[in-house]
Amino acid sequence: MHTDSLLIFEPFTTTIRTMQFGRIPVRSAAGGILAHSVRYNGNTLKKGTVLSDEHVRLLDQAGCESVVIARLEATDLDENETARRIAARISGENVRSNNPSAGRGNIISDVSGLFVYESAELDRFNLVSEAVTIAALSPYTVVETGQAVATIKIIPYGVDEQIVRRIEQMHPHLPYLFHVTVFRRFDIGFIQTFYPGMKQSILDKTRNILDDRLQRLGESKVIMEERCEHHESAIAEAFNKLLDSGCRMILIAGASATADRRDVIPLAIEAAGGGITHLGMPVEPGNLLVLG
Repeated sequence: MHTDSLLIFEPFTTTIRTMQFGRIPVRSAAGGILAHSVRYNGNTLKKGTVLSDEHVRLLDQAGCESVVIARLEATDLDENETARRIAARISGENVRSNNPSAGRGNIISDVSGLFVYESAELDRFNLVSEAVTIAALSPYTVVETGQAVATIKIIPYGVDEQIVRRIEQMHPHLPYLFHVTVFRRFDIGFIQTFYPGMKQSILDKTRNILDDRLQRLGESKVIMEERCEHHESAIAEAFNKLLDSGCRMILIAGASATADRRDVIPLAIEAAGGGITHLGMPVEPGNLLVLG
């Protein structure tokens, strides 16, 4: 849980009348929502069934004395309508919600891309009421078309509409919670550096791995590759060749990991007219990444 959301979020404290729930005589259960499946005379009434007069008659004839039911108040929305309205509130660009069933609705990506949202915002939605839960993949997960990226589950059979309205009206500056960003196409230049005596087969394997990864990330592809010694002047020269060839993004696989902003690859970026944006990333593998 994110500390900042706990500190600044104002919980929903309005007193509301909750739906009825509990065990009652079966003869009084008509119109109630069956909370647990019931077997009688070889038949099964599944949980979530709205009990009719005929259901009650059959259960009574079978000797069933009581059942556990939920009975909604006039101000309650049923679990599926609750899930539908919340899904509509939080679903943004390139995602859609399916038809909820049993209080559960999935949010589906319509494209391949990057699933984007702020974790602190998701926390705030989940802190409104224990009746409403929203679970999602981690932010910035790569997703495919048709993949479920989040799930809404309504815990009880009904939720007071005040709670739903509270969620719908949260953060008016935020048009939606979830969206998927489509990968843009880039013409990529690729630089691989080597030391004398290094096998070219190692560089070939690296190129194959890169091509496979790019294929999973949309339509970007390497249009030109340069291989040079692991020296700042040689890398800078390769940079300029790729830039002159129209490459909009340049990737470098160095023969040696970068250990400092004054190391070979950062110096080569600067020598080619660029600058270092960041050195090091809080990920594993990949914490020696240079971004320039």
